[in-house]
Amino acid sequence: MVFVAKLLVIYRLFLLERCCPAQSLRPPRGTAARLPPSPASVLPPPAAMNGFNPLLTSSAYDSEAEGLMYQPLLWINRQFKIDYGLSVASAVVVGPGHRTFTIHLSKGWKWSDGVPVTAADVAYTYHMILKLGPKYPGYASGGIPGEVAALTVVNPYEIRVVTRRPVNPTWFELNGLDQLVPYPAQVWNKYSVNQMYDQMTNLNFFKVVDGPFCLESFHPGRYVSMVANRQFSGPDTPYIHRVIFRFIHSPASVFFALRSGTIQLGNLPAPLYPARHQLRGDRLLTTGPAWSFNYLGFNFDNPHIAFVRDPLVRQAMMHAINQDLFIRILEYGHGVRAFGLVPGVPPAFLSPEAKRLLSQGAYDPALADELLDRAGWRMGPDGIRIKDGHRLAFTLYLPPGAIREPTLLADMLAKVGMEVRMREKPFNEIVAQMSDPSNRHWQAVYLAWSVGAYPTGGSIFKCGGTQNNYHYCNKKMDALSDKIRIQPGLQALYKFQNYFTEQQPVIVLPNMKIFVEAALQLHGLSRAFSPLGSFNPQFIWIGRE
Repeated sequence: MVFVAKLLVIYRLFLLERCCPAQSLRPPRGTAARLPPSPASVLPPPAAMNGFNPLLTSSAYDSEAEGLMYQPLLWINRQFKIDYGLSVASAVVVGPGHRTFTIHLSKGWKWSDGVPVTAADVAYTYHMILKLGPKYPGYASGGIPGEVAALTVVNPYEIRVVTRRPVNPTWFELNGLDQLVPYPAQVWNKYSVNQMYDQMTNLNFFKVVDGPFCLESFHPGRYVSMVANRQFSGPDTPYIHRVIFRFIHSPASVFFALRSGTIQLGNLPAPLYPARHQLRGDRLLTTGPAWSFNYLGFNFDNPHIAFVRDPLVRQAMMHAINQDLFIRILEYGHGVRAFGLVPGVPPAFLSPEAKRLLSQGAYDPALADELLDRAGWRMGPDGIRIKDGHRLAFTLYLPPGAIREPTLLADMLAKVGMEVRMREKPFNEIVAQMSDPSNRHWQAVYLAWSVGAYPTGGSIFKCGGTQNNYHYCNKKMDALSDKIRIQPGLQALYKFQNYFTEQQPVIVLPNMKIFVEAALQLHGLSRAFSPLGSFNPQFIWIGRE
């Protein structure tokens, strides 16, 4: 799990450009087409792609292109199992003590320059993570590299990973080993880290790929064009030969681009859902929710909002929020309740307690009032609670275009005596302030976060964690989190998620489904969307309506 890189992108738009006549049946592979950036997400920020090195970038927009250029070591399918047919690895053999993981690579994968993909490429990735340390976006997630005692190349198609202690095999495979995506060592090992930073947008640096697409052109702030990798050695070679990620920076612009046909695939902004009938040449696909959680997060180090350190106050917020109303008003009924960091759809990792809570809901303003009374906060004359001369109030930063959700949230919290002051800021500025360890001034943020295939939260809430921009610290939560890493099965995860829901280190909000508008001639979309939030245009083809 990676901050920003894994923050959900709100408008990932696609622009499909047809380069051939429509076909009545699925066209032969290699048929041309043109797309924009991928549909998915929940909370705004308009942004664009700024770099293409997956070892160095931490933006979900950048990851969109990177995921098409480099085939994963382990392809996680919709059932959260490894699909070895689409993975560079052909098998992972776990030793009897759950400390040895032997990764066998398929011998059929080749780089676009004809060089075989081998264990040396996987080892290169691991050693680069070691070299980069916390500068690597996913550092410490999934136990990489902290849980690893040694990584050894046994032969060109076999790697052995030995862990420092027995680990939960499912967690380590889905969240740890999956980070060891092979990158072209024979090209990249010629560059220092500083030189690689200088090459972030140099198309020549990224000529050698093993994924279904490669970069064709990059126009900063406007679009990225990608073309099918003609030397792709994996299954499901692309049917389309060009994908264009068009950067569109507001909900209204997205809508008008869809209506004019400028883009052929993109998110339909929720506020414009009632106007969907105007998009006559499209069809609406409702997908998701994304494998993520939306949240109201706090800076626990800011003394001006010290009240958030009290679990009673955070629990009161949870009970003050009418999630069903959220879903009905903001998403026209297309959403699901959420109270923890483990997504409820699909319910593969939900504890029995989480399932009951999701079924019955948590909205109870009377209980919220009672909890705040117990915490010592008394209602003031203006309807805002006061304690020791301090108001129960905070300033909330929100990305551009995200005003509807926070406004409704602020109204719900006001009913139990909390004041929310909203400040709109550019997404990148919010992230920069949160990520600056010396910045103790920001108070609250309204964002979203994607989770790993095995949804543990990584180091987001760990005391001193590399991704813990909230400065939250709870030793019991750390202990429960650590047990997930070492205990096979789901019981440790159940205990952790139940405690997380009780503590609410961030206030988890409903998880909304995603409205996607697609031109009628686009097919294969159901397979193109991943439950983990990625988009795979190699599965799309163009035909008759």
